[in-house]
Amino acid sequence: MPHAFDFDSVEARLFTLHRVCLGSRPFCEKFQIDRIYESRGEYEWWEYLGHLKSLVSGTLIDAAVKIRMLQDFAKHEDEELDISSMQIEATEGLNIGYAVPNRNPISLRQSCNKIIHATGARLVWREDIGAACKFEYWVGEYHLFGAEQSGAKWETIIFVPDWCTAMIRFNRDFQEKIDWSHVIKWDE
Repeated sequence: MPHAFDFDSVEARLFTLHRVCLGSRPFCEKFQIDRIYESRGEYEWWEYLGHLKSLVSGTLIDAAVKIRMLQDFAKHEDEELDISSMQIEATEGLNIGYAVPNRNPISLRQSCNKIIHATGARLVWREDIGAACKFEYWVGEYHLFGAEQSGAKWETIIFVPDWCTAMIRFNRDFQEKIDWSHVIKWDE
């Protein structure tokens, strides 16, 4: 194996990001996060945006790179391992994202590639009115932009909560199907 891989840390980061996605609305309502009005709470909108984008970007990139590396390693280690079926099973019942504008669903591997090769990324926000005031919250979508080597531009939307679920499923399935004790035993 070319690198040591810490499955638990990837899963822990995905778990944290998943919770942040699902908790964005109540968090932003509680702290009255709004880009237009001066903050009445503990966090300014720009401060929240900075922390959130850093967490989202860092976690997505880290997980995407590591899962892609595992997929490539698996092809080398076990030619009979069906990575495509594992990806399909991991995304069953989920919508991890789609290509813009045609809304064609993307595979787990494609999502990782888009995350890794994006030259632009934007969080998607929604305004709402709470008991105390108007606020904005992140809806759990990540809009990615980039260009192919041919120069053709692309856009992709990642639905982060479903993507986290799929990545955790894939990570767990991968650990069960590869004989890690054999891999580590014969690694120098």
